[in-house]
Amino acid sequence: MEAYRRGVSLLEPAVYRISIQGILDKNWSEYCCGMTIEHESDPKRYTMTILTGRLVDQSALIGVLNWLHDLGCPILAVEHKEAG
Repeated sequence: MEAYRRGVSLLEPAVYRISIQGILDKNWSEYCCGMTIEHESDPKRYTMTILTGRLVDQSALIGVLNWLHDLGCPILAVEHKEAG
């Protein structure tokens, strides 16, 4: 018998990893709910900015995504890493 695994909740904290195309200065971290900002380069493609951090709920995630969109940052990926 398979054990029950609780799914992702809209209203609980979770760690997310957001990848965007281009370089976002690390000074923007406070505008991203305190997410850490790192840069990765792929010689075959482009430079990416990776934002990683714990957000209080998915409303905060939507807020960060909307803010990145308003800045004109192409969003490449959003990953749910872990709950709480």
